[in-house]
Amino acid sequence: MQNVYVMSHASDIDGVGSAALIKKKFALPDSHLFFTVYSSESIEYVNKMLKGRYASGLTLFIADLGVNDSIADSYLRILKQVKAHGGKVFWFDHHPWTNKAIKMLTPLCDAAIIGENSEYCATEITQKELGLNDSFSKIFTKIVHYSDFNITPKSKSDHKTVGAYALSITYYNTNKSWGKITAKLRHIADVISKGKLLDATITADANKFQKINEDRTREMITDLTVRKDFALGFSKHIQSTYACAAIMQSSKKKIAIYVNFENGRGHIRSEVSDISTLARALGGGGHPHAAGFDINAKKFGNFKTEYDKERFADFIEQKISSL
Repeated sequence: MQNVYVMSHASDIDGVGSAALIKKKFALPDSHLFFTVYSSESIEYVNKMLKGRYASGLTLFIADLGVNDSIADSYLRILKQVKAHGGKVFWFDHHPWTNKAIKMLTPLCDAAIIGENSEYCATEITQKELGLNDSFSKIFTKIVHYSDFNITPKSKSDHKTVGAYALSITYYNTNKSWGKITAKLRHIADVISKGKLLDATITADANKFQKINEDRTREMITDLTVRKDFALGFSKHIQSTYACAAIMQSSKKKIAIYVNFENGRGHIRSEVSDISTLARALGGGGHPHAAGFDINAKKFGNFKTEYDKERFADFIEQKISSL
């Protein structure tokens, strides 16, 4: 068994796919895979899970995770532990990083392929760097590329697979326990590492969530908060790209922001504006046209009233005007 561990993005198939290919390359057990989002809480959860394993001099792969200033210290604690015990760190990412994060973290990496990349998603970088040139890995990375860059596949089969990943991963992230989320995402990674795109469980869970996703989206767009430059939608868990597309279509605004009022996770999409700077200002990160952030929903009354929603819209406008 390789002394290799993986820390990857929990919110989409690029993160789960990167972990799956690393699992495939090194024949890792499920217990060596961990997932996180753009929040110190979830990063510290992984740190806690790895705490008893640092002393073994492990090799840590971090994939599909950009870094902003608000979470850099949490990552620094992990990297220092790995390096203090003679371990190695390899970071494969394609999101923008802040200058502070680059200076703080990359010197502790044995290899760091990071920064905004419009050509390759993290799964593709992982596949190339690990030399996984078998036909399945190539087919899989092509599908992840479609998903991560929001490209409609020409093949109906690929389109169905992309949808199944998006819906099932969103569904799994509705759980309030990081342990349970991790277990579900490990299952997807395990299926892929064995040379299958989907199994009956992933497909069934995607189908189960599809109707919920559609119903919640229809309800959300009946009560949008619309401002000059953007529109806001609030709901329980919805697949983020689907939700933002519905917000843009309904509001005719070029920037859509969907906020999950249960966990405070926000998602920003735009086809024309670079919204990654806004996401970083909100403590998150992402790409120029697809980004996310976490917000303390309690500060805004969990967005239960129109007043709270308008107050949050004011907050977003202030952030935009300061950039």
